[in-house]
Amino acid sequence: MTAQVDDVSSGGRTRRSLATRAAALVALCSLTAGCFLFGDEADEMGVVWDTPADPKAEEQGNGAWLSGDTLVRSRFDAVSGYNARDGKRTWEYVPPGRSAICRVAADTKSSVLVLTRDGDGATASAKGRGCATDVALDMKNGRELWRAPQSVAESRLDESPVMSVGGGIAVDVKGSDLRAVDVRTGKPRWKAALPKGCVPGTPAVAERRVAALLACGGTAEPRYGEKIPTDAELHVAAFAPGSGALLWSAPLGGRLAIPWDAEARFVSADPVVVAASQGGGSGAGAYLSFGSNGRPNPPIDFSGPYGQIQSEDRLTAAVDDRRLYTLTFHRVRNSRVDAYRVTTFDLATGELLWGGTVDDDRLGRRTAYHILPQDGKLTVLTVPVRGDRRLYVLDAATGEQRDAHSFPEGHDSVDTVFAYEDWLIGARYGAATEPSKPFTAYKRP
Repeated sequence: MTAQVDDVSSGGRTRRSLATRAAALVALCSLTAGCFLFGDEADEMGVVWDTPADPKAEEQGNGAWLSGDTLVRSRFDAVSGYNARDGKRTWEYVPPGRSAICRVAADTKSSVLVLTRDGDGATASAKGRGCATDVALDMKNGRELWRAPQSVAESRLDESPVMSVGGGIAVDVKGSDLRAVDVRTGKPRWKAALPKGCVPGTPAVAERRVAALLACGGTAEPRYGEKIPTDAELHVAAFAPGSGALLWSAPLGGRLAIPWDAEARFVSADPVVVAASQGGGSGAGAYLSFGSNGRPNPPIDFSGPYGQIQSEDRLTAAVDDRRLYTLTFHRVRNSRVDAYRVTTFDLATGELLWGGTVDDDRLGRRTAYHILPQDGKLTVLTVPVRGDRRLYVLDAATGEQRDAHSFPEGHDSVDTVFAYEDWLIGARYGAATEPSKPFTAYKRP
């Protein structure tokens, strides 16, 4: 079981998914008379500045963030900072020796990035100490703020422990404790008040709460090498970010118990939303969400009259205070290719709000690969088709298209975008096979 907030996706998976879906869309248009995919209108954005292309990166340690006037990009072998006004590189952090960066997380409001790297300046294969050290960097200048050994959990609730950061704290699991340190100093802040009989998993941190998945209860003998009873079940809990006090806890699956080793990942910590399978290798499952007092909302199943939410798309989902936005898959009758649609649900009721059918298309038969809700709008990045890459802006409440922009011809796809002054800054960090420009600033028409 793993749990994380989806702010950095797997670069290799993203690129392979984009290529596959782009080919499918071209095939769909070739079979559909009068296809308007390549004729719908979108103003081309102008380029304000470009950063030089970076060497290719491996599929680890990748991510990009905007903190104030500083852009930061992480690769497996270095972290670099850029001035958001002109794109010039201002600093670079390179791990000692040949050690690699395993994972990264950022508290952009506190301007701190926390990375986990190999220890002793050597590769994991050379020293047998992979992902052994946590390092905090000041995002403004790349200066190292603190360093500590990677925490080790006593249980196997998480195969790859991830430190989650936000709201001025960094939270992880050490031994059987869920603990927080000050994100800028590394000094201990608190140990969470865990419910009795529960073992913590990787947390998710937001400004107003810390959420964590827990393995709770059970009387059966643990499997060899584990400390969790085989019949333990998954719970979710929320803690006060200032003190670690328990705010509420609840079984993740409600009346239907979810085994502790089922796949479950946070989509959001505030509100708490988890994408969870039913366990046993089944692809069935649902988005499970909770109100501010821990009361469970109706589940949003991965399959329904609105289509299927496939396993590789479940963390493409995004959340605001009231709604869940995700990508549903539809079989298209008498066609060799299928369709994906942006679909929106009310978290409090589980009801479909808009999207959910093949005909309810908001993106000109294009497929989304990144959904960014902010200030009542959805910014949606779509799969490139025949070199044409699009960014759509939708009304979050209604799905009505407000704007459509195309990226300049020949530009690589971006993994995410940041709004900065009058520009949109595209960030690229997922390419594992060929060099790409870390950032490009675009001027909206």
